[in-house]
Amino acid sequence: MKRNIIFFTLLFKCALLSAQEEITAKITIDENSNLQVTQVFNENNNDFYLFPKEVSLNPTEFKFLREKGKLKEYEIQNVNNISFEIITNTSKLNNDFLITNLKYTGTKSKDFFDLKKFNLDISSKKYNIIFPSKDDLKETYTTSPKIVAGNFNFFEENGFKVYYLENEKEYLDEMKKANIGMSNSFNYYSKYFGEKRKPKIVFAPNNEASETTENLIVYNSDVVKGKNKENTISHEIGHIWFGQDGIIIKERPLTEGIAEFLSMKYIITQLGEKQLDVSINERLYQLEGEKSLHNLKEKDLDLKKSLSLSYRLLPMYFYSRQLRNSNFINELSELYKAKEKERKTSLEDINKLFQSKGYEIISTDELFPDFYISDSITNEISIISTSEKSYEVEIGIIDSNNQKSIKTLTFSKEQKKQKINVENINKIVIDPSYKILQISRLNDSWSKNDNNVFNRNRYFKIDSNEDIAFFSNEVANFLSRKTENISDKIIISSQVENEFKELRNKNFKKILTGGVTSYVEKNNSIFLFFSFNDENTNQATVYKMILKLDSEKTSILSVKVEE
Repeated sequence: MKRNIIFFTLLFKCALLSAQEEITAKITIDENSNLQVTQVFNENNNDFYLFPKEVSLNPTEFKFLREKGKLKEYEIQNVNNISFEIITNTSKLNNDFLITNLKYTGTKSKDFFDLKKFNLDISSKKYNIIFPSKDDLKETYTTSPKIVAGNFNFFEENGFKVYYLENEKEYLDEMKKANIGMSNSFNYYSKYFGEKRKPKIVFAPNNEASETTENLIVYNSDVVKGKNKENTISHEIGHIWFGQDGIIIKERPLTEGIAEFLSMKYIITQLGEKQLDVSINERLYQLEGEKSLHNLKEKDLDLKKSLSLSYRLLPMYFYSRQLRNSNFINELSELYKAKEKERKTSLEDINKLFQSKGYEIISTDELFPDFYISDSITNEISIISTSEKSYEVEIGIIDSNNQKSIKTLTFSKEQKKQKINVENINKIVIDPSYKILQISRLNDSWSKNDNNVFNRNRYFKIDSNEDIAFFSNEVANFLSRKTENISDKIIISSQVENEFKELRNKNFKKILTGGVTSYVEKNNSIFLFFSFNDENTNQATVYKMILKLDSEKTSILSVKVEE
């Protein structure tokens, strides 16, 4: 009986292998780093194929059907082989190496997402081929493996084979430190999601974001030039499970958001929560005004929305869920193991799986709440909720003896305001651990000795530069109607003045509840966020302003306002 089981198991594996699409191609890298490709087909081939959009095939031989995103679909009939050229974008490379940025083989439309066997003959008179090697081609891939070639050295530690350019060997010690981070994060994720093979690692100055593909991670070598960035290293390792090398989620922001969340979790275990505070603050600072995950439901996210969701909103969304439910990372583990063989899923599939196991779904409709501090009477403040839902909110308190404590307040549709006596309190912070994702955190702090609108946020104090502080406070005082005009010490055009007046009039019946300001020297600009609350509707609105200054920092040349 046992022999029969073994026999049928082998037979099944053979059947799978025989059913697997095989792609055979000869690729020559020419003197201009372009790819000259000849792809070989089976005899009497008749099928529909997807090719990179950049490839133009002879219309007399191949019937063009339609464009599909970044691909073109053709009908191919009775063709033994096909030759074409892939033009390499060399603007982000140098003469020492080549990393392909485009797919370079055609794939049967019906097999596009399936694992395939690639029989590739890659040659170059100019470069040494680093990836894919003959051993790498023993693995299966869903799409043509990225080609890496050049004058690379390598070392092998902690199970990773790491390649670096000869002219960057001065950074070898930093790369070895990064290798430790790769190993530690790999081991950390393996505890939850299971063991995987370790990909090849390449460091190169390719002026691109670091990227994980199948069996390969390419890090922009800027990652290790100077201070090592644990976040980037561990983020890419996370993609071994969630990404091109693991399960692919139809909504790409989810894939990136999960990898970034895993990186955050890993960094906490390595460096402690205090080390993550700056990173969290930066994410939240960029999130001011986001009200929900609604954009995830859009079929065609533009780059700006995708980045905001992927690297700012979703990691914090998952992080807040983890703080409320320590089992959340195990829920992701269940998701991975359920979808591992399929290697692809979607938000809809994820939510169906979560619902079947009694887990909280990833909600795109629920609006985030907002909580803000309002002065009431002497020795009393109010904390106000803008949400119709019920929340238990932690309040961090530092008393007059500098003793810290946590108080929990309950808010509901009926109870939207809670009062706190502050006679013996020096400071109050709403939701100090970030358990609840809010529309704004621009008025989450109260200090007995500091009532500046720019010091009520969770990110950073008003810029110590006196000019920047002066500009920021003048704008805040005008918008909050504390002054009727912006100081005559600041030169503004009538157009800029009208912009300020229009924003002030638009929010005439609203209260400016908080703000944050930062100066970007490179652009000579002040970036301002202001939160307003409408007492009639109890809704929060956040505006982002960019003030472009002159070189002497005496004039506001232009103002840009976004809601």
